[in-house]
Amino acid sequence: MTEPCVRPPASMAVFAAVLLEIYRLAREESLLRFHQAVMECLLPLLPFDKAWWGRSAQGDAGPQEHSSYLFGLPESYVADWKSISHEDITVARVHAEPGVAVVVDMQHKESPAGLRWLGARYDIAELLCVISSDHLTLLSDHLELYRSLGAAPFSADERELLSCLMPHLVSAVSLNQIRSLQALRMSLEGAEPRLALAVCDGQGVLQSAEPAFAELLLAEWPDWFGPRLPIGVQPQGYNGRRVYIDARQVNDLYLLTARQRSVMEQLSVRESDVAKLFGQGRTYKEIARLLGMSPHTVRHHIRSIYTKLGIHGKAGIALLLHQLPPAIEG
Repeated sequence: MTEPCVRPPASMAVFAAVLLEIYRLAREESLLRFHQAVMECLLPLLPFDKAWWGRSAQGDAGPQEHSSYLFGLPESYVADWKSISHEDITVARVHAEPGVAVVVDMQHKESPAGLRWLGARYDIAELLCVISSDHLTLLSDHLELYRSLGAAPFSADERELLSCLMPHLVSAVSLNQIRSLQALRMSLEGAEPRLALAVCDGQGVLQSAEPAFAELLLAEWPDWFGPRLPIGVQPQGYNGRRVYIDARQVNDLYLLTARQRSVMEQLSVRESDVAKLFGQGRTYKEIARLLGMSPHTVRHHIRSIYTKLGIHGKAGIALLLHQLPPAIEG
């Protein structure tokens, strides 16, 4: 187990001021801007030219990236790193001692060829990296800071500083995600009270979730066990037998809004129209006239409604109509 950091190498006043600013950003910045704002906040305390802040899971083929924020680097960097990840000695070193920052010279003659190629391609001489692992989800948050050729090498004090900062950065990310969920709930309040919210990445791995969200997933998939969504993330949303899930993309993350489906939502649009009128006490002939169909077609729809919903009579339909939630405007 990693020993707690007891003495930040920077002056206590400066270190405390930076932490206060990071937590302020977590409370006030949008999910879209949060990582950028934190990186800008860290620059005066721990100078760097480029950075990679992300979340991954360790798999048989090495780390599998689930979300990434790149500072001063093009999107191609992650794909290029994946192509040489088996040669990246940083991975084994940081996973051997989570929470302790390490320095790697990407241009050193004894560094693997792939790592030297990546450094030359993106003008990186040294990297300073630390991870924080969650033993429950098996996900790891990582932060890599890079300095270009000709820049001063990372010092032992800077290694200790990043080690001290990382637990706070992980906490700030969670705080920012939870605050974003709360803001989304407030924006939907009144439109749909029975909501459960979560954040996931593009591969469907949950980053933050309300307890009710997991309960809704279990209602649809009784054997589900997180942290990955049972269906993966679907930008178009998911309409299941018991659950409806809406997904809104923010950078490489998704804000998920789940609600329990009414049994009435199992009906087709035409069946729903018939059910609403029938539940109001209309006769077959009245429904046929109002919807422009024959009484025989109305009878067919009523039989289908009874079969799908497992009910009989106008009273049963009228009762279910009250369970139909209002539509959410997007």
